Amino acid sequence: MFPGEDCWYFSREEIENNSPSRGDGIDLKEETRLRKSYCFFLKDLGLRFKFHQDTITTAMVFCHRFFLRQSHAKNDARTIAIICMLISAKILQKKVIAAEQRQEVYEQYKELILSGEKLVLSTLNFDLNVDLPYEPLFQAMKKYILDESTQAQFPSVAFSFVQDSFWTTLCLQYKPRHIAAGAFFLAAKHIKMDVRSNRERWCQEFDIMPHQLNDIGVQMGELYHHKKKPIPTTSKGSIGETSSSGDVVKQPVSDIEGGSSSVADCSVQDKSRPEGVEKDIREAGDNQEDSCVREPAAETNDD
Repeated sequence: MFPGEDCWYFSREEIENNSPSRGDGIDLKEETRLRKSYCFFLKDLGLRFKFHQDTITTAMVFCHRFFLRQSHAKNDARTIAIICMLISAKILQKKVIAAEQRQEVYEQYKELILSGEKLVLSTLNFDLNVDLPYEPLFQAMKKYILDESTQAQFPSVAFSFVQDSFWTTLCLQYKPRHIAAGAFFLAAKHIKMDVRSNRERWCQEFDIMPHQLNDIGVQMGELYHHKKKPIPTTSKGSIGETSSSGDVVKQPVSDIEGGSSSVADCSVQDKSRPEGVEKDIREAGDNQEDSCVREPAAETNDD
């Protein structure tokens, strides 16, 4: 078990060096690509099903937490993403996918998803509490963004930075208010507000240290630079938003400092699904009883 309030927060080094995927031959670069792939898939899935942004974001957090403790080599990312989205929708929207949509996604993968849901929930230790950065960001905007012209630009840019942050592992490193702080500062800098003279009181508002703020900025910069992802604009929505329409395998339990896995490693594999697509982006700044999860009999083709 991972007891305590800070059970899902680790340093970047712990996340990158102790990943279960590393023992299966998946390096950091490939794991980063896979992470962005399932985030893109969840974004697209959420848009198609008209889910709230917090439902999509919570599903991303569940996926990040799952792959913190399970290997990408032994679990199909898209199948895990679908399961995480179903769990998120049931929690936050108090409903499951509508009948016609379930026909498209759920029925075809019913056995796989039901078995996989057990694995996901066990891996997460049935801890489905996810706090998001939107509320502390909103409260800070009400307090400090008072100028009319700034109010017209700031919110969409800041919220876009928050949404983009979930394409990284920042949600496994920093508390929601810290991610909100990073988005707030980045948005202020982007629209050329006076960051220098406001820095101290803004840091106090979010209870964040300057070195934490700088680290968040660096990691967001890597997101935009490495894959040439565009920075948020003042248009509504997240950057680059697109509205287009297994066998059980034992693996060594990998401990991440600050907590150890209590789930015996299993895997969810759906070999009928191809690798997830990537998002093109422009430059800018431990013990559970074994269960067998099998792929569906019928193959499907992605749109």
